Amino acid sequence: MTDSVSSSADHESELATIARMLTHIRDSARALDAQALEYCVDLALQAVANEMRDRRDTVAGADLDFAPRVLQ
Repeated sequence: MTDSVSSSADHESELATIARMLTHIRDSARALDAQALEYCVDLALQAVANEMRDRRDTVAGADLDFAPRVLQ
């Protein structure tokens, strides 16, 4: 049982790391006014957030407030 708990914790940690990295990339794309990149990263970030929610994981400090921007 401890292996599954450890594996779950590892997976949770990996998802949190991915979410933080995607948030940084999205913010950088926004700063560069790279709308297409920002939109794609928003979609990836939303997928990670959905996976985390499905697993009932919580991440402190990650920006999980998603509303992908509409490309103009």
